[in-house]
Amino acid sequence: MRLVRLFGVSGRVVLGVAGGAALMIGCQGAPHSSGGGGSPSPGSGGAQVTGSSTGGRPGGGATATTGGDLGGEPNASTPDAGTPDTSGSGGSTRDAGAPDAGMRDAGTPDAGMHDAGAPDASTPDAGAPDASTPACLTSVTTQHLAVGAHDPSMIHAAGGEWYLFVTGGTLNVRKSSNLTTWSNAGNVFASIPGWVATELGQTITDLWAPDISYFNGQYHVYYAGSVFGSNHSVIGLATNTTLDQTAPGFKWVDQGLIIESNKTGTTDDWNAIDPNLTFDAAGNPWLVFGSFWSGIKLRRIDPATGKLSAADTKLYALAERSGSGAIEASSIVLHNGYYYLFVSFDACCQGVNSTYRTMVGRATSITGPYSDPTGAAMLSGNAEQLLATTGRYIGPGGGTAFYDGACAYYAYHYYDGNANGAPELEMRPIGWTADNWPSLGAALWQ
Repeated sequence: MRLVRLFGVSGRVVLGVAGGAALMIGCQGAPHSSGGGGSPSPGSGGAQVTGSSTGGRPGGGATATTGGDLGGEPNASTPDAGTPDTSGSGGSTRDAGAPDAGMRDAGTPDAGMHDAGAPDASTPDAGAPDASTPACLTSVTTQHLAVGAHDPSMIHAAGGEWYLFVTGGTLNVRKSSNLTTWSNAGNVFASIPGWVATELGQTITDLWAPDISYFNGQYHVYYAGSVFGSNHSVIGLATNTTLDQTAPGFKWVDQGLIIESNKTGTTDDWNAIDPNLTFDAAGNPWLVFGSFWSGIKLRRIDPATGKLSAADTKLYALAERSGSGAIEASSIVLHNGYYYLFVSFDACCQGVNSTYRTMVGRATSITGPYSDPTGAAMLSGNAEQLLATTGRYIGPGGGTAFYDGACAYYAYHYYDGNANGAPELEMRPIGWTADNWPSLGAALWQ
């Protein structure tokens, strides 16, 4: 068995058996007492969200260290992706990339907001995320937590447990009651579904960028399969009625292919990876995805099946960058009548040389057009910068914005400059300015 370093808490290391269980060695941390998750009942009209996902490519210089093998997907393709765009199309920088200093109104989210992206407080079915009103987190610990993760996706489930899904292997799952101490919660798959190799025409060893959400009485994990440098890619779906391995009915069911790009015989200029499930104000589910090539795309989802909707078959274009083309890891949340598209610019997966930065734009329709605060279009490469490299926290991105009840958060990974560029988990509360732009608060741990 190959042991890989998962994370350390106060200098105590946690080891994981690659592809298997986590060995918890002396992990300690101040417990977080939360009022619970926040997800609606299936009967609340469809606007049941949440969880987070992320895009991104593991590997390529930093080893993603989780409980499973995380060979993963290096940055897909375009030369010069590692050079941040400092031109007008590279994004406005009112937050100047400094993660903590100078944040605009970096307080807790407005507890009175009612967004399609924020689950309601109706009573959930058994196994559904906790529908009680949680206290919005502003800090978990002042200590450094080295939680190994790449492309993290999180959800706060019934009983107060947080679940973490990450890129690599057959999609390892971890859980925590306090966000400081994590234990193994199995894998989504025992082996990579056979249809993935059939569609791609080759065998792969790692699935990428899982996205966890809850709607229509089930947990949904959208995931991607591809290979380095190719946009012949697939997005699949697995479902479960509960995340509790001890609960009756616990079973991950693969629902197969959702969407495929550049299949043999086609010439798609987009890439079907980095999925994120979101909802519009009417409660309709949508899948946002994309990496490099012609950028970020959107398709409507059938809420009954979790697959592509027959009612709207259009592939919507949301954001693009010319030149390097380095844009990916998209997610969308709704606040006060605006849809906010979070993305990552530039290069991941190069350890201490990574140049990822987190950007955002907004629109009044989920299908766009999205723009930065000056009104410049995201389809022309513009966006507002929220996070960039600061000190040991290199290349912050590959994350997603999501709601836990009325509390909005951004979960992402960075490359630790004090740990040879190892990818690690971080999470920040999202606040909102008077002019309805997101502002990331201080990190929940160091």
